[in-house]
Amino acid sequence: MIRLREPWRRLPYALTAVAAAPRFVPGPFRLVSGSSRRVVVRRPGLTVVFRQLAALTALDEFRRGRLDEAPVPLGDIVAMRRDPKLGATLRQRRLLAQDLVIFRGGPALSVIRTYWDTADRTDYEQLVPELAGSAAYGLVGRGEQRDPARFRDALKRIPSLPREQVRVGVPPDPVLRFGARVLYAQWRDVGLGPVLVSDSARNVTTDFRRVIAAYPQAEALLADAVYRSGFGRPDLLAAVLASTEQGPAMERLDGALRSLGRVVPIAWVVDARLVSPRLEGWREDVLGNVDYAEVRSRASSRRP
Repeated sequence: MIRLREPWRRLPYALTAVAAAPRFVPGPFRLVSGSSRRVVVRRPGLTVVFRQLAALTALDEFRRGRLDEAPVPLGDIVAMRRDPKLGATLRQRRLLAQDLVIFRGGPALSVIRTYWDTADRTDYEQLVPELAGSAAYGLVGRGEQRDPARFRDALKRIPSLPREQVRVGVPPDPVLRFGARVLYAQWRDVGLGPVLVSDSARNVTTDFRRVIAAYPQAEALLADAVYRSGFGRPDLLAAVLASTEQGPAMERLDGALRSLGRVVPIAWVVDARLVSPRLEGWREDVLGNVDYAEVRSRASSRRP
């Protein structure tokens, strides 16, 4: 029996996450061998080999028919979609995850709101997820749209802002480092002065990161943002978790986060992979997970 201090209607969804499973519960696969670069697992009728490769190397291996699945390299999604041989193998999905900037303290509220209003989500959308409609102006995903008036007003107030240096911590992931440079360039162009540093640097209170929902419900993304930013209205999150029809409660929380400005959504995460037609039953969920227990591999040509 599980006893909760407050109502949480979607607790069963949280229990479906891999992290919620007891370590002693066996899965469908048995580990055959494992190292930092190669993991082999097996179940009756199927052996799956995971290899750690650079994205371009994986693409070349896929072209040669030596891989059944490969990630699409950064910036190549549009090219893959137009490729006459690989276009049919492209699987692209918007995930329940966002790239966002989180202010955990530091700058004045006027500075934080200006960063929110001037973030160039259009360039980011075109260069990183490469999917129209992936720009994010909220954490809920309902009725999001660009507000040109807010952008113009933000530009006007930049000269009068307090002179505060914003140090943005960026993780080592190459995709996020590229995305952070896109934002950095645009903010510098409009007169702001951020500095990009490693997320392990000392005294960093502003983070650029990728947040993936812990379980397949939109509330998980909101909860993560609330906890990371130190948002001071836990009652709004509690109302979301307790609601059967969550729409109004989620929009109230999303609106409160937006008015405060400490959580700056940039773009929804898009996962793009090349998947061989030899694989039957390949499906990806909103968290970017594939249930390989449901996959069947047809013996056929070694070409993609």
